[in-house]
Amino acid sequence: MEITVDFLKKAIQTKHPNYKKTVEEAKELRMHYDGVMPEDIIEKRRPNEPDGVKKYRKDIYVPITQNPISKVFTSLGKIRRSKDWIIDYNTVVPAGVREGESLEDYCEKNYPGFTSLTNWAFSELLSEYLLDANCMIAVVLKKKQELETEYETPVVEIFRSENVTDFVEGEYVVLKSRDVVPYSTTAGRYTYSDGEIYYVITPDRIVRFEQESKGKQFAITVDYEHGIGEIPAFKAGGIFKERVNNDTVYKSRISAMLPHLKEASREYSDLQAEIVQHIHSEKYYYTTTDCKHCNGSGKIGVDGACKECNGTGLKHAVSPYGQYLVKQTEAGNPIPQPPIGYVQKDTSIAKLQDERVDKHIYKALQSINMEFLAETPLNQSGLAKEVDKDELNNFVNSIAEDVVRILDNVYKYICEYRYRISVPNNDDRKEMLPTISVPERFDLLGADYLVAELEKAKTANVHPIVIQNMEIEYLRKRYNANQEIADELEVVYDIDPLPATKEEDKLIMLNNGGISQLDYIVSCNVVRLVRKALLENEDFYSWDKNKKRETVYKFAEDILKETSAKGNVMTNFERD
Repeated sequence: MEITVDFLKKAIQTKHPNYKKTVEEAKELRMHYDGVMPEDIIEKRRPNEPDGVKKYRKDIYVPITQNPISKVFTSLGKIRRSKDWIIDYNTVVPAGVREGESLEDYCEKNYPGFTSLTNWAFSELLSEYLLDANCMIAVVLKKKQELETEYETPVVEIFRSENVTDFVEGEYVVLKSRDVVPYSTTAGRYTYSDGEIYYVITPDRIVRFEQESKGKQFAITVDYEHGIGEIPAFKAGGIFKERVNNDTVYKSRISAMLPHLKEASREYSDLQAEIVQHIHSEKYYYTTTDCKHCNGSGKIGVDGACKECNGTGLKHAVSPYGQYLVKQTEAGNPIPQPPIGYVQKDTSIAKLQDERVDKHIYKALQSINMEFLAETPLNQSGLAKEVDKDELNNFVNSIAEDVVRILDNVYKYICEYRYRISVPNNDDRKEMLPTISVPERFDLLGADYLVAELEKAKTANVHPIVIQNMEIEYLRKRYNANQEIADELEVVYDIDPLPATKEEDKLIMLNNGGISQLDYIVSCNVVRLVRKALLENEDFYSWDKNKKRETVYKFAEDILKETSAKGNVMTNFERD
């Protein structure tokens, strides 16, 4: 196909068949994430709502739903902290690749803008893909190297649905970049900084267009035969929604939050108006002061009501902190003392609405099994439930799989751009690609939640083995930033024959013959014994479980031999 400026202009004008559908799919979620006021919710007038209250709601709008989505993204960013998040490269680099120019060097140390692709994935990709499942991810060239001996510097760019101008699956894609370029008028008198950039990508070629003058006149600045054999661009993906117009439309994996986020926005706006009308103090006092505009008549002319006093004939204030004036003659005699009071208001409605807003936010998080992120647990309402760890793990695992799938494609296309010439053998280039394992264990639950679960388990007399595993999970969370302590405690719990057992219970079990003297010694001194083993063997933590236990129990046997001569079992011994 011939890629020209005319081809680009036609694509810009026509758009692809699913353009409107995919843009709308992303718009609502992004609105909550960006904190933009949802016009369709806030602008809609409530029954019997005065214009002033509606305008007030709009003027003071606060994005109450922005925080829960941000919390979700922050929590999901911990995927990369999983112990089994590993990007493994082949140590053998093809002979045609210069030192310092390997795929690993480029993608993990020298990647433009982010240092590594992993940083890009968990800073830009994660949020963009979750907000817009139909966004297009493309590996592009912003400029071509002048010398053939230089390696190309491809970068991955995310094109939101509104910037996916046109595409035909397997043939071409037309994408508008969020980057801009400067351009001047024909006479050169004025310079603008909002010039548009477009890419047209086919299975063999990538062309970059830059705006060069007003009136959407474009020039080709990059024309490169990448020769990959497929378009180095693809949809981010998510939950399948429908297949229409020879194209798959996706829903975001967090789209289940949307109905509850909408309700939270709507009711929080109502709450703000309710607070104005039912919480702020309003004072009244008795007076003989007439409205100066209508001289107390309440009318202007024959039939017109006075706009200053709304036809009451009294001078009065209308702000939430205003005061109401009551005529002495209408109030009767004598005037109450003191002649000032406050309007008594029912605040229960505002309290109920406040609880409902929290409830909607909680349900939004609950819809993706992340209710533990809610600021208010809502146990008092009976809404809160135990976190379903299996469902939470399944949800996070599905996102981790998406991230790995996207990264696999990005690594492949970058490799093709950079090494297709220097490493002509296709199999050799495949060998350069890293293997990324999809994590199976995720550290998302907060330490406070784990402590509460642990306390409940102990109160319920759950089996010590279960409590041991819960304590290990808590320790991993508590000492995540200090790997040395975390490793030591994990080994201690792994070797201790009586985990989560109180000292007095251990002694009773020993006296009753329920445990051996060796088990008692190991359990009572396990921390010191593990540290002793580490001092004698630096790689002790890396040993298999049986070898570690054998070493620690040998130390315990030495203690038993020393104490047997004295006729008792010592639970402590001097440090070596």
